[in-house]
Amino acid sequence: MFSRLKNWALFRLEQTMIRGPAARLAIIVTLVVLVSIVGGLLARALAPGFDSAADAIWWAFLRLTDPGYLGDDEGVAKATISTVVTVLGYVLFMGALIAILVQWLGSTMDRLEQGLTPVALDAHFVLLGWTSRTLTIMEEVLVSQGRVEHFLRQRGGRRLRLALLADHADSSLRQHIQRQLGSNWSARQIILRSGSALRLEGLERVDFTHAGAILIPAVDTTASYTIDTDTRTVKALMTMGAALEEAPPDEPPLVVAELQDMRYAGTLRALYPGPIEIIAGDEVISRLLVQNVLCPGLSHVYAEFLSDVSGSQIYVREGPQLTGVAVRQLAHAFPKSVLLGVVRPRGNDFQALLNPPGDLRLEANDRIVILASSYADAALPETIDTVLELQERPALARVAPARRRVLVLGWNHRVPALLKEFTAYPEEAITIDIVSQVSAAKRKKRIAAETLSTEHLELRQLEFDYTVPAYLESVDPASYDNLVLLPSERLKSDVESDARTILGYLLLRETMEGAAKAPPVLVELHDPDNASLFENRRGEVIVSPLIISRMMARVALRRELRAVFDELFGYSGSEILFYRIADYILTENANRSMATAAADRVFHFVDLQRMASARGETAIGIRRAGQDDKPGGGVQLNPGRDKRLRLNEDDEIIVLTTCR
Repeated sequence: MFSRLKNWALFRLEQTMIRGPAARLAIIVTLVVLVSIVGGLLARALAPGFDSAADAIWWAFLRLTDPGYLGDDEGVAKATISTVVTVLGYVLFMGALIAILVQWLGSTMDRLEQGLTPVALDAHFVLLGWTSRTLTIMEEVLVSQGRVEHFLRQRGGRRLRLALLADHADSSLRQHIQRQLGSNWSARQIILRSGSALRLEGLERVDFTHAGAILIPAVDTTASYTIDTDTRTVKALMTMGAALEEAPPDEPPLVVAELQDMRYAGTLRALYPGPIEIIAGDEVISRLLVQNVLCPGLSHVYAEFLSDVSGSQIYVREGPQLTGVAVRQLAHAFPKSVLLGVVRPRGNDFQALLNPPGDLRLEANDRIVILASSYADAALPETIDTVLELQERPALARVAPARRRVLVLGWNHRVPALLKEFTAYPEEAITIDIVSQVSAAKRKKRIAAETLSTEHLELRQLEFDYTVPAYLESVDPASYDNLVLLPSERLKSDVESDARTILGYLLLRETMEGAAKAPPVLVELHDPDNASLFENRRGEVIVSPLIISRMMARVALRRELRAVFDELFGYSGSEILFYRIADYILTENANRSMATAAADRVFHFVDLQRMASARGETAIGIRRAGQDDKPGGGVQLNPGRDKRLRLNEDDEIIVLTTCR
């Protein structure tokens, strides 16, 4: 019986203790009160001299909590009780209390370090998931000062805050981010929280309902399946949408989501009640690869467009003074920037009109798209002057090979989409040879699922390891018009995949050494750190995660840019071309030959802009010949209207044109 009673008491004590620090503290307080009462009443009974029971209990409490009273008591009974109470005080009041407080403080610090406490912010950025894109998104937002200020003004925010929701946001992750961001790191601006974007509890931890923008990059995968990352995005949006419908905020945050399979785009838009912009990851990279094959050098232009560190970037500006103004009046109104076009609202979406006709007049709520080196340089002019009418001249035709031969080394899930993009150019007759260790039968099966039009596209599947020099020499890479190296998804990590791709590039160069004319080489990488290995080598590099993350950051800060990127990277509408100066400069007007004007090979960029305008094109920069192995590939965008340029006949003018 006694044993069962003892077990019952211990069990009840255990159940109370596991409830947390508050319950444990309550037990200690109860014991302190009981000891004070028992000790005080016992001292009053054995050692008279107390005026009341309350005085005796207070006497006992003081001895329990303060050992300094131990020597003040006289009499054996009183001194004995005082000693016992004081010893109990050491155990109950000091020992147990300190232990509870230390444990509570430790658990609290652990909880804070794990990022389990919710935030309370307004107009902040929320990043869902830790992927290869996350760091670049953070960096792009942190360095985009002008864009961030405009973003905060629009949403009533005061300070930039980035809240990252990761599965395990521990101290090691914090140290990694701090190390990678360097001087851009700020503990006040970057907040880490642990949790899953698939659960409402995790989303509430980053206060998503009060965010200014929510970014959902695709989950990293080395497998040839994209459904997992897309289903995670769908589930996260479903969770957010349900929560917002129950308690709708004044203005739902903007969502920028990366999607691999655009067949889910309609589903995403239906799930989320607020503004949403979708970045088609695989589609964008495929388009860029194809465009760089058809027009080598574009990677340098797009890299500058999407980087906020140096060079010129794309900005969107608006103002009431633009309403009713013709594009022709604005074309030369920016001394330090270039007007690229107009963005026009279309319901809940936007339409980008790049390189628009000069007589297009801006409507209310229209925005203009500007290429400038800084946000300040993209400021609207105070006055807009009418420019002189230009004599129209025919645009130059782009000369393509009779049949372009492309050698693709490597295979991943994006290849079928890449081939599909090639079929979007019916004027291009293309033969593509694909080399990979993946079985030809498997590749054909994957390609067949895309239902490609092969009217202008001829495919050949070659099955061997291109890192074996003898096999690579057998296909004679120098005989092709273009060479493309793709990262393989058969390997376990992006590091191994990039290492194999880089090895393939080195073998290509070694194989083509001594060739009369080496074709341009386009390389796709996963790791941005590996791009520096190509700075002094011939060839173009596209770092796919870097491009997607920069696009997402840009769109999050200014959602109209998604329409601009779709127009630039798509087949129809506008495109960027390179023309030799010697071919582009025919005549400036009927009375003056440009051959005479170019005798000293010195031009002002504004002269090139006027020539481009006369052909219905927009001059955005120049490319120096013979600098393919230099950083930037000789590309110089937006040099300034009054910039004096000494150009050779093989140098090129970079124009934005409307085609097809």
